[in-house]
Amino acid sequence: MSKEQLLQEYADAFEQLIGTAFLAEQRGVARQKDMWGPREIVAHLAGWEVMASARISLIAAGKPPFEFHETPQIADAINAIIVTMIGDQTLDALIGTLRQAYQRNIELLKKVDDTRFRSGEYVYERTKAVIEHCQEHMEQLAL
Repeated sequence: MSKEQLLQEYADAFEQLIGTAFLAEQRGVARQKDMWGPREIVAHLAGWEVMASARISLIAAGKPPFEFHETPQIADAINAIIVTMIGDQTLDALIGTLRQAYQRNIELLKKVDDTRFRSGEYVYERTKAVIEHCQEHMEQLAL
């Protein structure tokens, strides 16, 4: 898969998630005790994409964007902070933030050497993982 194809798949995954979140909200899906609703999922992804954009140089160098990438407790705490910070923002506002963040990341990733987008390279594997993460959330919202 070429760099362009992978980045298109990345954009498509976010747009599919946005559409799924929008439809889920229309169906009345909302946050429950131990499950996020559409707003929380979109906020969660937007927050991580905003943070990743400041660390594209690390990603391009084959390093995780954060030192705690293998510490689930810290990632969970950050997710809780992100979801708490959304306050009363509408889903439309959160979607706007997510779109802006993932599109900025695409523009930054376009500048990364094409060789980093080969299977087995960190940039490729991380991008595929983000796509899969979007798909997991789409499945959650479709229930």
